[in-house]
Amino acid sequence: MTNQAELIITIVILLAECGLFALCYYRSKQPPDPLKPRILNYGLIMVMMSLLILATLAHIVSLVTGTQVKARRKRGM
Repeated sequence: MTNQAELIITIVILLAECGLFALCYYRSKQPPDPLKPRILNYGLIMVMMSLLILATLAHIVSLVTGTQVKARRKRGM
């Protein structure tokens, strides 16, 4: 039962991240107003959100399959 709760919480977090990404995309496409300069760099926030979305998707895959996502190559030389 704990795995189901973690999966639901992770999906809710993923939806929140996608919503924030969509909001930043919408705000970045607005025409600039010379009297109100933009304080936030929405492009940078979108890049960070895309990385968080990918990490959350990897976590969802590990929750669904029951195994941890591993790198394909070995560490080191």
